[in-house]
Amino acid sequence: MYQRIAVFAFSGQGMGTGERIREALEELGGDVVMRAPARLASRGWKGFSTLAKELEELFLQLDALIFVGAAGIAVRSTAPFVRDKLHDPAVLVVDELAQFVIPILSGHVGGANELARILSGKLSALPVITTATDLRDVFSVDTFAKSQGLSIVEKDEIKHLSGALLAGEPVGALTPECGFLISPHPVGEPFAHTLHLVPQDLVVGMGTRKGVPQEDLFRFLEETFQREGWSLYRIRVIASIDVKRREPGLMELSRRLGVSFLTFPKETLAAQQGNFSASAFVQDSVGVDNVCERSALCAAVAKGWLAQGSRFEDFCRLRKQAKNGMTLAVLAICRKTC
Repeated sequence: MYQRIAVFAFSGQGMGTGERIREALEELGGDVVMRAPARLASRGWKGFSTLAKELEELFLQLDALIFVGAAGIAVRSTAPFVRDKLHDPAVLVVDELAQFVIPILSGHVGGANELARILSGKLSALPVITTATDLRDVFSVDTFAKSQGLSIVEKDEIKHLSGALLAGEPVGALTPECGFLISPHPVGEPFAHTLHLVPQDLVVGMGTRKGVPQEDLFRFLEETFQREGWSLYRIRVIASIDVKRREPGLMELSRRLGVSFLTFPKETLAAQQGNFSASAFVQDSVGVDNVCERSALCAAVAKGWLAQGSRFEDFCRLRKQAKNGMTLAVLAICRKTC
């Protein structure tokens, strides 16, 4: 669940606690990167000049950010990048003495509460959980959606379901007032307050020439999905080659959709297995014969949704599509996806 994690520390004491956190996370199989101010950078810690610039690049690519220090630092530094509870990564604070582990953002969908409980056990610290459903041990629909790989369509309906559950009222198929519907097609209103949960079962690989605006990329993606009869809510991640990691159009597109944007080096893309739509032009331009198909598979494997050695054609739902310097391919992380 927490494949990509960054630990930030701002003092020598904090870096020592950060090392303990890294050991705990790596035991869980996490890919952990360590960040500290440039003046403190040392072996295993990459230095940054400004925290804002570091977060601008990392925020959407991470599953979790852990700040060792004051909660105020985490709040102020992440504020410009926060979107909403459905799309933000988990953000936690651990004090320098590792006495408390505090989830401050994306407790349910992002998994911050669960990670806080796990870390507190590893560090012999106290988890500080403040969400009402957790405190009262009440079913949380957003946590359920996250655990089942479901995308939430109407985030405002969460409060109605949670409110009913906290009040001891029935929720689900047995009440006409509120409930949730799980379907790849977010249509139909069987309840007065219906929350649609859409399986996030599609990975989109994209390539683009330099400077293509976000609006063009979105229109290309939207038209393709409409033609196939798919909801955009089914997208779990957008992937591309690492030379595009700061391409404004792709970064803005991922923010608009509220999904992670992952990029991979050409060597990693070239190592993927399968029959790909090869292009000599792409090979000459970026050093690998296909970007969109290979990056989609690479993202699914890197996130653990597909096994190492999976072949592209076994999970492909749409081969390379091209339009005006843009390409995309769609891969499903379940063979039975419709």
